[in-house]
Amino acid sequence: MNREQRIEYLERLRSGKKPYGSKEVWYKSKRQNIPVFEIDLQYLIYNAYNGRIASFVKSYEKQTGNRLDAAKSEDVATIERFLWDSNLPGNKETKKSLKERRQLEYGIVTKDGVIIDGNRRAMLIRQLAGEAAEQPAYFLAVILEETLDQNPKEIMRLETTYQMGEDAKVDYNAIEKYLKCKDLKSYSFSEAEIGKMMGESEPTIMEYLEIMALMDDYLDKLGYSGIYTRLDKTEGAFVDLNRYLNKFKGKISGMATWAYTDADVEDLKLVYFDYIQFMYNKKGKKTEEAGGIFGTEDSKDYRVIGKPSKKESLFCASERIWAEFRDNHFKMVDPVRKEFEEGDLAIDTLRAKNKDLDLNTLLKRRDEEWANQVGSKLKANLGEARYGLQNFNSQNEPELLLSRALNTLRSVDSSSKSFREKPEVEELVSEINSLTWEFKQLIKKGGVE
Repeated sequence: MNREQRIEYLERLRSGKKPYGSKEVWYKSKRQNIPVFEIDLQYLIYNAYNGRIASFVKSYEKQTGNRLDAAKSEDVATIERFLWDSNLPGNKETKKSLKERRQLEYGIVTKDGVIIDGNRRAMLIRQLAGEAAEQPAYFLAVILEETLDQNPKEIMRLETTYQMGEDAKVDYNAIEKYLKCKDLKSYSFSEAEIGKMMGESEPTIMEYLEIMALMDDYLDKLGYSGIYTRLDKTEGAFVDLNRYLNKFKGKISGMATWAYTDADVEDLKLVYFDYIQFMYNKKGKKTEEAGGIFGTEDSKDYRVIGKPSKKESLFCASERIWAEFRDNHFKMVDPVRKEFEEGDLAIDTLRAKNKDLDLNTLLKRRDEEWANQVGSKLKANLGEARYGLQNFNSQNEPELLLSRALNTLRSVDSSSKSFREKPEVEELVSEINSLTWEFKQLIKKGGVE
């Protein structure tokens, strides 16, 4: 069905068919009571760029270089797959409701048959009609007097209000709201206007845009620009990181004990990016709250890296603690990163060797391999840094620290081959011996005085 045929059919409905009912719509800055018609679904097409599936569509188009056309049957199947996958539990529940009670919520379509609100319901109605061998299938909706290209800003405003307003956005993938804000901003909507459409405050929209920029930066650094499906379940980490960076960028936080620079803050961000790539691609059981960082008991451990707190942050507590953690991190991770950027695990190399795999699947496997190669290193470095932070916070309790040190030394197996043959061990023993001698002199001097 071409565009002219869709326009002609919908115009006949509006001018000659008795309405099924009506729907109140806030459109063009006023409340309007618009007639609802029973529309044959073969005269409607999906809006491939609706906010519900933005991450799927943008990722697909970035991968393939092809723009989805909802009027083409092969693209219709792709759009329907995205709509179905966008919320499996919700779709199954809505499909059950439609089968039992038919369509209760009316949709909105343009003059030329583009579904502005109700893409998911239309997809499910098509499914049910196909399963029951019922033709034609009908969709209840109001028909706007304009096409999408005639008034894109106003129709985008209408779509956003209905799809992502306060009561409607609960079943959306988390990433979609950030993408919607970015898209609306590109159409010159202000943060206040976007907030009104989405049922959020202006400061919240500003935060969404910052988080979206951070997500884009993360994807760019990985070479995944535009592949938004690689952000699945990462929202919490980026929300945390954005708040931390805002505490530090361009100023010295009162929570920090040293005069860091913006270059240090950039290092903090890059370290976090490495942990995000690891923790959301680590195989095994994942915690719901943080997407599977290190396991159930320590799922919040990564926050100690940059949390604005003098006693609970590697970045804030001490320049020495941060520098040691950061330097060890890059020393361990950079060789692995080089292999991923230049070696057999480079994206172009992997694509050339795996032409049958779609890019998202390929990148998922690549990220899992990253997690496998760096995971033990990241956990060990963070564990050592946390232990150092714990000791730093106990620096005025010498008996406690010395007791810990003594217990640690007692745990060393001096009969092992590595103890006798590693030059590093001898160097450390000498350093410990020198330090304990200094301690004894200080104690003697203190006793004399």
